[in-house]
Amino acid sequence: MNREIAKRIQIAFNNDEYEWRTINGVAKESNVSNELVQMYIAENGSEIVKSSARNEKGESLYTSRNNYRNRSISERLSSIIRNRGA
Repeated sequence: MNREIAKRIQIAFNNDEYEWRTINGVAKESNVSNELVQMYIAENGSEIVKSSARNEKGESLYTSRNNYRNRSISERLSSIIRNRGA
C-alpha cells in the first residue's frame, strides 16, 4: 500500500472526534475505497481495535489502539454500557 494512502487512513483512525469508526467513515474521511481501509486493517491489525459491538446499521466499529488507550477507564466502561444497549 502506498505510504501516503496509509498515512491518510491512519490519520482518520486517530481522529479524536470519533470514539469508534466504521470502514465507510474512515474511507470517506481519507478519500479512499473501503477495500483500501480493509487492506490497511489487515496489514496493521496490531494498531487497530475492533469493537465487539456494531453500530445501528450492523456495521463493525474500529478505533486506533492509540485512541483506545487514551480513553479513561470511565469512558471505556461508558462505551461498553452504551454499546450493549444497541
